[in-house]
Amino acid sequence: MLSACQSSEEKAEAHYQNALTLLQEGDVDRAIVELRNVFHEDGRHRDARQKLAELLLQKGNRQQAYSQYLRLAEQYPDDLEVRIALAEIAFSSGRWDEVDRHGKAAEKLAPDDPRVKAISIARAYRDAAASDDASARREAAARAEALLAEQPDNALLHVTLLDNAVRDQDTTRALAETDWLIAHDPSDIRPYQQRLQILVSLGDMKAAEALLREMVAKFPKDKENKAALIRFYLAQKNLDGAEAFLRELAAASAPDNPGPTIDLIRFLAELRGPEAARAAIDEAITERPDPLPFQVIGAGLDFEAGRRDQAISTLETILNGAEPSEQTRNIKVALARMLLATGNEVGARQRVEEVLAEDAAQPEALKMQAAWQIQSDETDAAIAGLRTALDHAPNDSQAMTLMAEAYIRAGRPELANDYLSLAVDASGNAPAETLRYARKLIDDDRLRPAEDLLLAALRRAPDNSDLLNTLGRLYLQMQDYGRARHVADTLRRLGDEASVAAADRIEAERLNLQSGTAEALSYLEEIAGTADASLSAKIALIRARLATGDVDAALAQAQELRQDHPDDDTVAVVLAATYGAQGALDRAAEIYQGLLRSDPNRPGIWLELSNLQMRQGDRAAAAASIGKGLEQTPDDPRLLWAKASMLERDGDIDGAIGIYESLYARNSSSLVVANNLASLLATYRDDAESLDRAWTVARRFRDTKVPAMQDTYGWIALRRGESAEAVTYLEAAAKGLPEDPLVHYHLGKAYMALSRQADALEQFRKAVEIAGPADRRPQIDEARAQIEALATAAPAEN
Repeated sequence: MLSACQSSEEKAEAHYQNALTLLQEGDVDRAIVELRNVFHEDGRHRDARQKLAELLLQKGNRQQAYSQYLRLAEQYPDDLEVRIALAEIAFSSGRWDEVDRHGKAAEKLAPDDPRVKAISIARAYRDAAASDDASARREAAARAEALLAEQPDNALLHVTLLDNAVRDQDTTRALAETDWLIAHDPSDIRPYQQRLQILVSLGDMKAAEALLREMVAKFPKDKENKAALIRFYLAQKNLDGAEAFLRELAAASAPDNPGPTIDLIRFLAELRGPEAARAAIDEAITERPDPLPFQVIGAGLDFEAGRRDQAISTLETILNGAEPSEQTRNIKVALARMLLATGNEVGARQRVEEVLAEDAAQPEALKMQAAWQIQSDETDAAIAGLRTALDHAPNDSQAMTLMAEAYIRAGRPELANDYLSLAVDASGNAPAETLRYARKLIDDDRLRPAEDLLLAALRRAPDNSDLLNTLGRLYLQMQDYGRARHVADTLRRLGDEASVAAADRIEAERLNLQSGTAEALSYLEEIAGTADASLSAKIALIRARLATGDVDAALAQAQELRQDHPDDDTVAVVLAATYGAQGALDRAAEIYQGLLRSDPNRPGIWLELSNLQMRQGDRAAAAASIGKGLEQTPDDPRLLWAKASMLERDGDIDGAIGIYESLYARNSSSLVVANNLASLLATYRDDAESLDRAWTVARRFRDTKVPAMQDTYGWIALRRGESAEAVTYLEAAAKGLPEDPLVHYHLGKAYMALSRQADALEQFRKAVEIAGPADRRPQIDEARAQIEALATAAPAEN
């Protein structure tokens, strides 16, 4: 009765006091329950939410603690401790947008607070490191070192100094910092990973193996550690050691824990053969109390072996009538992946929706859903789902990679880079994650960090040809020809055809850059002239000769190659291309037409024939070839793209947009399709909906260096009223595409928006001059009108 008479505030306070009592008794878990009960009565109870956030952080639940602190920041935006806590938690999670947001707020509130100073230093250090400013980075690290004397237990400062030591190759200090961080928070896997990288870089493989085993023991739920140890053994060519480790884990696992045995089966399937894997499956089905997981992995092996219908049927039979559980949800995700691989996206989506309806935080289903959302440009939803996935699987490198893709689509390249970097760390420098981030760094002209990344990955996987090829191309770009040659030699020693071909390309380009075209051609001739020369080596020589303008020699070699390989269609295409380069268009067309008569289902040949007919000035025949090709393969993207380009040239903009929309719906990752679609929408349509659509498609171009995409992004930004930002992109586009009249027109419009009439007049004149008097496109006509208006106004102003 007394309880019924209490107000909500009084009930909330009673729960809060009960929580404090439980804390005094040492019962933290029940105290957390009581604190949560406070908010059923009073959602603005400040002390209860503060205490709950502190307790969650102490228990290592950073994400839930962050959510509680965030609620406090929304209610009390000037609470310094809350802002500091949010910035520190965000720093520990690598969420730099949140570090900046809350760090800036803390600096405004108390710039001289010691913890705020540490946050400011960490932000300054990160900015310097991201921009590859070694001087500013070291200056920030020196400030961190000085502040460490006052705050010896500040993890932000230690992490900053660790990164600086790694970048400066001070391995003694770096190892000392990882020791401190591990002792400070043994539940944080990142300092272990950083220590591992240092040990590998030092060549201390015995210590690296011991640390990997320690990581497996301390983080038994983290599958990546086990995978990293397996990769380590394989890189050391210790196949027996890898198998022994997996058998050790399987033998030690509980009867109801199938995971380690499944890992063993997968290893056997990949490296010992399907018979060994099938034997292990049969043994597990006999010995383990629950045969279901092994039936599922058996279905997976069937699927990979090409028995797709049988595999799908096996999983559907298992699910039929089964009670919902974590196990059935995992099976549904596996089935969804199979359905997606067979082209049944509708069925795959249905299974994923079933999983998320049962468990909204199932990481694997969330990742599949996020991939679809990214393809549909639903980036906010994808990011939210992936954050949930990472809350439950914080070291999931695939989720981090998807998060990077989502941020790229959203036009946030700086955050994408953060997650690409995190994915590399979480994967233990796995090749796929390393290559993805290294290529992004190379695109951003950050060559030294890319080199460091590739070298770290190669220490773990020294025979990975993709890593070696990327490193060799990087050294060519850095003009480090000695090391480029060393990489080529390493690739050649691998022995497989693809690696040898990659080595030949690197060496040929090295000779071209270092000694000239003649040396490069001589090298290619030597390779192609050997008795065991591959067909690809001979074709590479023909292409090199064409690239240097030596068409006659290229044609002679192509004709000889055709005589030696009369039934090889690839050689026929090379000969046709060589005739085309010589100007013998009719002979090239004859070859293409002959290939199409024998097999009309060749979209690439239809496209080549159409391009040839355009060169001959026969637009009707070119269009007809594209049409015939589409009759054979109506969904071929290359032919559809060619048709869209023709429609655009003929003024059928809606038809072209329709095709680009269909191509974008099928593969929204294509940058060229995205650019063409966004450009047409922004150039030829004036409604707000089309402009919003163009912006959604094109915002990924925010950090592009491709002139056509800079033009698209700049023009859309201008139309959205962002004139100052637009000019930067449009000036770069005009420099890269000096003969495109529309690019100069766009830049002129941007200058007009900024009241730079003289600059605008110059650009409009360039647009009209390049376009010529016959060009009556609306933009060019407007440029003519602007020239007249500006030229008339100029004398009046004087």
